[in-house]
Amino acid sequence: MSTIRAATGRERCWKRRCNPILNLIRRALVTSAVAFFSRPVVAAEDAEVLRAMQDRFREVAGKLRPSLVRIETVGGTQPARGAAQDAPQPIEEEEGPPKPKRSQSPFRDDVGSRFVVADGPTTGLVYSADGYIVTSSFNFVREPALITVTLADGRRVAADLVARDQVRKIALLKVDAIGLTVPTWAQMPDIRVGQSAVALGLGFGADEPSIHVGIISALNRMRGNALQTDAKLSPANYGGPLCDLDGRVLGICVPMAQRPGELAGVEMYDSGVGFALPRYRLDAIVDELMTGKSFHRGWLGMVVDPRAKDSVVIANVGDPSPMKSAGLQVGDTILTIDGRPLHHFGHLMQALYMLPAGQSVVMQIKRGEAEFSVTVTLARSDELGPLPETEEPFDPADPLPEPEPEPEPDE
Repeated sequence: MSTIRAATGRERCWKRRCNPILNLIRRALVTSAVAFFSRPVVAAEDAEVLRAMQDRFREVAGKLRPSLVRIETVGGTQPARGAAQDAPQPIEEEEGPPKPKRSQSPFRDDVGSRFVVADGPTTGLVYSADGYIVTSSFNFVREPALITVTLADGRRVAADLVARDQVRKIALLKVDAIGLTVPTWAQMPDIRVGQSAVALGLGFGADEPSIHVGIISALNRMRGNALQTDAKLSPANYGGPLCDLDGRVLGICVPMAQRPGELAGVEMYDSGVGFALPRYRLDAIVDELMTGKSFHRGWLGMVVDPRAKDSVVIANVGDPSPMKSAGLQVGDTILTIDGRPLHHFGHLMQALYMLPAGQSVVMQIKRGEAEFSVTVTLARSDELGPLPETEEPFDPADPLPEPEPEPEPDE
């Protein structure tokens, strides 16, 4: 009997110790079973949400389709980037005539990229019912001889390039048509960082627009000219609309970068960093474009001293040039532009890269111990004269001279 009681006691003790472990195992098995058998229900709900989102994107594209046009161009040449600067210089003999000085007219526009511009279709958006269409100036860098527009109803009509903004990358076309469908635009107070954004384009040639989905990732980018989005933007939808989920246009998709040039930023296509020009900026630009006025890159007409550290010092001034007209001189230090402090050449470029010719800036200048302000109006490159001849400290094309041997020490 004692043996049986001892065995029974050990069994009870084992059960008391193991019951919590068994209970945990049971709970885990029940939880896994519930998750497994309920999985089809959760998957079905996810699929329903996904289908609803896809339907919403298609609804947006359908709502905007009557305002989208396909743009095709004929003729034109590939833009050359820095041709004068990149051209090989003739090699002179050692005992020939003295080497010519470097160019004293360095002011020339550059497209800003070596991107090869194809002649495929691109996208535009109806701006007014009487035939004005906005698109990206990227589509006309090749200076085409003929432009045609295919409207939403299938009509293919000739278009005139009224004018283009080579700085903010907008072009205005005019077609002989009336009663075109004008889209609804979102107002800036309604645009929020993080909201969904849909980029549409007809650049692939299909009747239905391509759809690229993302969010608004930043506002007031590119000196307050643009919205930033991570929706994939490329030549297929440059000039097309960036929309919200209600089918309202947020902006016109354009390539942009923090440097001048009409193609600057094109190489970032499909990178998740794209830009769109909102309505409040577009209206002011289009009002000028309608008069036939094009916008070009703005120049100051000067060069800075590369040896100056932590400052922007004028090394030479073109004649004529905006800087010459403002009375600025070699040796002056530019402290600020429109209140933005300048500590090096990069700051100067950031202050000017989105400013067109004809726009004025206010500079704070230091000359000796005196400081003063001056207003300077930027000019086009073809309005600038050469730089006065100056003695350069060295010719970068010449090799460094051999160091002279040190004298032998006296014994």
